[in-house]
Amino acid sequence: MSLPTALLVITAALSAMMLAIVWSLRRCGLPGVRDWCNANLMVTVALVLFALRGNISDILSVVAANTALGWAVALFYAGCVRFCGGQPRWGRLAAGTLATMAVVTIWRYVYDVYTTRVVAVSVLHAVLCALTGITLIRRRPRGRAGNHHLTTAGFALFFATGHAVRGLLSAFSLLGNPYVLQSMGLNSLFLTLGALVMPALSMGAVLMIHDTMVRRLQAIANTDGLTGVLSRKAWEDVAQREIAQAARGKPAPALLIIDIDRFKTVNDTYGHAAGDAVLQAFAGLAGTLVRATDGVGRLGGEEFAVLLPATTAAEAQQLAERIRAGAEQHPVPLAHSGATVRYTISGGVACLRPGESLAQLSVRADAALYRAKLEGRNRILAHDDGQPDTAAAPREVLPA
Repeated sequence: MSLPTALLVITAALSAMMLAIVWSLRRCGLPGVRDWCNANLMVTVALVLFALRGNISDILSVVAANTALGWAVALFYAGCVRFCGGQPRWGRLAAGTLATMAVVTIWRYVYDVYTTRVVAVSVLHAVLCALTGITLIRRRPRGRAGNHHLTTAGFALFFATGHAVRGLLSAFSLLGNPYVLQSMGLNSLFLTLGALVMPALSMGAVLMIHDTMVRRLQAIANTDGLTGVLSRKAWEDVAQREIAQAARGKPAPALLIIDIDRFKTVNDTYGHAAGDAVLQAFAGLAGTLVRATDGVGRLGGEEFAVLLPATTAAEAQQLAERIRAGAEQHPVPLAHSGATVRYTISGGVACLRPGESLAQLSVRADAALYRAKLEGRNRILAHDDGQPDTAAAPREVLPA
């Protein structure tokens, strides 16, 4: 077995393995994954046809193989476009692949010039790889979430450069340049480069899929499924980090605990769907009124908490009052019945004391909320240091 054939057989096996890996991820629901599966399938077929050169017709080992390889790179590019939220231009991709196939066919059966075929194929692959890299760079998620996009883009741009160099060297040989592609070592190098394109890009795709799935799972774990605010566990993690920073000298945060007044009555009167609508409406309202640095979380049921970093008691009271007024002034329309639900909220505010834990801070904010309920609801009260912190204990006796 010659060296080129051995390289083709090895990379065909590698492409088949990458196909199995990507195929196993096809049901993850992410756009573009099926295109990547099809791209690996096409590459595997193309490499097998290349490896059979001399044993099968050139229409298969040259024309069909180059067409399949070119379409595979086009499919991978299309998958990247869809993965990043766009729509590929299939007409242009098909036209470019068919034009390359026509050049390969003519310069095999009419003129039989190897270097011209190399130029045509190299141009197609260089352009598609470059477009893949540019797409992944431009449409990558911001921050660390885009690292694997950049890695895959780096692979694509590296291969684009390699194909461009191969095409230029082939073009120079056509123009009579004394440097021609007769070296087996050089041909083997470019053959290896072309064969490794899809396995390397597919590895990058798997990294992007894995990263996206992990971030989705983290979002599910950290987000309350009904209201879209932080889940209780995620909110507590944020609050603990803020309190730890305050212990190191950062300005102390304030805590606002909010309860929707007589929420059980809403459920009993209008149904649980209406109660869900009220929860969603309030969470959306609170999200528009707080700062980007404030953490809004759902503690459970109709109870919410807002952590306000570097906030004084007066500032926290003002913000809480805006939220209270907004809830009172924005009734919730019910799409299923046409009715409108008016609701109010009560809240308690407390500022972090030196050396205080999140549990202790929460007890004091909860005590202020309890007093707001006792004094008639639809109001925000700050914790009074003259009141015992255990005042929150009998909250459960209040009617909903």
